Amino acid sequence: MKKSKTSWKPYLVTALALGGLAFLGYQVCESRHSDLFQKGDMKAPDFSFQERSGRMFSSSELAGKVWVVDFIFGHCAGSCPLLSRQMQLLEKEWKGNADLKLVTFTVDPEHDTAEFLKGYAADYHADENQWFFLTGEKTALYKVIREGFKATALETPEEGPGFDFIHSTRLMLVDAKGKIRGLYDGEQDEDIQKLHKDVKFLMSSRSHS
Repeated sequence: MKKSKTSWKPYLVTALALGGLAFLGYQVCESRHSDLFQKGDMKAPDFSFQERSGRMFSSSELAGKVWVVDFIFGHCAGSCPLLSRQMQLLEKEWKGNADLKLVTFTVDPEHDTAEFLKGYAADYHADENQWFFLTGEKTALYKVIREGFKATALETPEEGPGFDFIHSTRLMLVDAKGKIRGLYDGEQDEDIQKLHKDVKFLMSSRSHS
C-alpha cells in the first residue's frame, strides 16, 4: 500500500497569510496615535519673542509645521535638564526635517537672556533652524504661557536657587494647523514614548494630506 503524501503547500500558504496579517496589524498599530492624543479643541497662542540668536521669532514661522513646546529656566536644579534632554532626543530623531520644530520658552527672562540661552542651547547641540529658545518681557511671556498655553509659570524665590520657579513639566504637541494635540509629562518615560508615537502620527498624516 502506498503511503499518502501530505502536501506542505497549504501550510505554507496559511503561514504566509498569518504572517501578512501580523505584519499588517503591526503597521496599523504603529500608524495610530496614543491615548494621550487629543482632538485639537484648543489653539496654540500667537506670540513673538526674542530667539537665542537675537532675532525676533514669531509663531507665524511655525505655520504648517508640527511642533513641540516646553518650559524651562536656565539655572533649574529640578526637571529642566530632563525636559531639555527629551527635546534633544526629538531633535535627534527628526534631525534635518524642516516640518518638525521644537520651541523652548524660559520662565525666567530676567536671567535667561538671548545670550544666556545661546550658551544653554549649545550645551544640547540644538540646531538653530529646528530648535528655538525664546525669551522676552516677563509679563508678555507669562501671559502667553498661562493664558495661551494654559500652563503653569510662577516665581517662588522662597524655595531657593534652582527651585525659584514653578512651571509645567509637560511637553505640548501642536499640529500643522496650530492646534494643541497632546500634553506629555516630561518626567514620565511612558508619556515620552507616547509623545514620540504621536509626533510620528502627525508627521505621517501631514505627509499624506
